[in-house]
Amino acid sequence: MPNDILNTVCAFDWITPTIYILQDFFNGPVSRFSIQANVGFDRGDIKRLMSKYGVESWGYIYNVAGDLIMLSVPQKQANWAYYLLQRENIPILYAPDEAIYSPKKSNQNTNLSDPFESVFKFLDKLEKDIDW
Repeated sequence: MPNDILNTVCAFDWITPTIYILQDFFNGPVSRFSIQANVGFDRGDIKRLMSKYGVESWGYIYNVAGDLIMLSVPQKQANWAYYLLQRENIPILYAPDEAIYSPKKSNQNTNLSDPFESVFKFLDKLEKDIDW
């Protein structure tokens, strides 16, 4: 019964999402995260984690069903925020592509040989040179 009342009241809440959208607009390029709610971490825990490690964050709103926490961070801090959430085993349901680390590929055409190949060539040559 209390959850039904809470869900009904939240459905009419237009102020919180509006403030969230305005914060995103005024804080420049942002990255949005969605985190599973009700798994041992609440909005306050996540907010304290972010602020403890210097990540500016805002939002922390629940979706209508109450099973998802949505928050935003500056795009330049997205990698750090993603790392912190993963380190604390907070279940991330959505993370932007710029937050997930992927090694940058060089756009230069390098013709470097495989380091192991050169080692094996050296050992083969050494074996031929040594008279057993």
